[in-house]
Amino acid sequence: MVKRAKLSFLGTLLTACLAAACSAAPLPTTTGHKSKTADGDPGEGILGGSGPDDGTGSAMPSSSGGAVDATAACDTGLAVDDNDAASFAKAIGICTTVASKGFGLVSASYSKAYGSTTPPHAGQWGLLPKFGDVIKPREGAALGALSTGYAREYDNAQGVLVNQRGRCDWSGLPGACPVGIASDFVNSSPEGPLEGMNYPTGVAPPGFPQSGQNCIQDNNVNDMIDVKLVLKAPMDATGFQFDFDFYSSEWPNFVCSTFNDAFVAYLTSSGMTNNISFDPNKNPIAVNNNYFDRCTQGTPLGCNRTDGETPDAPLSSSTCAGGAAELSGTGYASTAKTLCNNGSDVTATLGGATGWLTTVAPIKPGEQFTLEFMIWDAGDGILDSTVLIDHFQWTGGTIAAPSTSRVN
Repeated sequence: MVKRAKLSFLGTLLTACLAAACSAAPLPTTTGHKSKTADGDPGEGILGGSGPDDGTGSAMPSSSGGAVDATAACDTGLAVDDNDAASFAKAIGICTTVASKGFGLVSASYSKAYGSTTPPHAGQWGLLPKFGDVIKPREGAALGALSTGYAREYDNAQGVLVNQRGRCDWSGLPGACPVGIASDFVNSSPEGPLEGMNYPTGVAPPGFPQSGQNCIQDNNVNDMIDVKLVLKAPMDATGFQFDFDFYSSEWPNFVCSTFNDAFVAYLTSSGMTNNISFDPNKNPIAVNNNYFDRCTQGTPLGCNRTDGETPDAPLSSSTCAGGAAELSGTGYASTAKTLCNNGSDVTATLGGATGWLTTVAPIKPGEQFTLEFMIWDAGDGILDSTVLIDHFQWTGGTIAAPSTSRVN
């Protein structure tokens, strides 16, 4: 029996799975494990969205001199399921190679764990021309997508809306499908977690996963994908930047639970070995961060954050300053009713997002370094998350330290 199968009302409960940005207080210490029944990550507000910058981004602690060595886009005609990681690099804007220009891409690879060469599940990466009805590439004709489920607009291999319930034999509760339709990101996939339920199935870098906003964090990572890019900087570059947009179906019911998925941009260079993408309070990119504000306003948060026989009282009500419009045309826009213990339930989206953010980081001119984009499911593999990445650029000027801010 899997973690979330503990509650007899799980099927109905998970139907209300994700939606809003949060405005709650830190989660009190809890015990227990593996009973994900609502959304487990506090984001905007209680754990994000309405922090020091009110979710609008903060000024970078550096003075970037702007892009250097810019090249024309090179991602026209890429197949959505292209299995060459070098094509992922093209999709996000890396269009030169060391072999051809003396700087740029040295090598690229996909794996299912940090330090591994074993490939991830097919479909966990995608080179997409759009993501839903609103989100378009930040440059060129494609963006790169990574997911703990399927890296498509809807959580299935075809990436299309399917208006029937998926098979949930893996739920541990006969006849109780944990939420919704076969194409939302709450079902994980029609047959369950992509890498199975013998946890953990992935390996995070040393020191990860990390908790955010005082929330308890499970240390097992599952359904993981790691895109490893070995790069060489141009001689006039002092840094680089890229844009990303993180989505999670841990909203709203599992806000501030142990099961909060995360995105990490892991830089290994002469100056550092660490994650470089985080919110102004240094919270990791998950539902519990200040930027997570693309969601349904006024939604009770964290109503299934603990392992218990009944739902929890909400931590707070979401503010979601960015609204839910950017979720349109994706499985994250599917709606369901939350299930709290105090009569505060509303119908909300089964997910939320950060909106486009930009990370900037320093490197030395001409140095070779490694940049790894990773996303994983924490605790189990049942609710999925996705990250979109695009618009990689080399930059000049003074960049004192890594920072992440809202795209204007």
